[in-house]
Amino acid sequence: MSWTVKHSSTTKIPTRKEPYLTAKMQEHYRAEILPRYATSMGALMPILHDVQHHYGHIPYQSMIEIAKFLSITPGDVLDTASFYEEFHIEPVGKYVVGVCQS
Repeated sequence: MSWTVKHSSTTKIPTRKEPYLTAKMQEHYRAEILPRYATSMGALMPILHDVQHHYGHIPYQSMIEIAKFLSITPGDVLDTASFYEEFHIEPVGKYVVGVCQS
């Protein structure tokens, strides 16, 4: 097994013209999710769940948009999304098969 090196300083994040966090989604987050938490960081996981529900995964562009919306760093969003197994940063197949080995 070998380590695959990625040149992260020159990596281009794929973007699209329309934002992933639509105005309607942001309005919903401001009205329903943000008031439940003392800090904006507390609202991060529910927003990640919602974005994944809409798009099937959490695109990198959406992480930047979420960070800007919550006034946190994109690194905080990526750290959270990549830490928890229920979040998918890359697109997944139509069917996900899990195997229990215990």
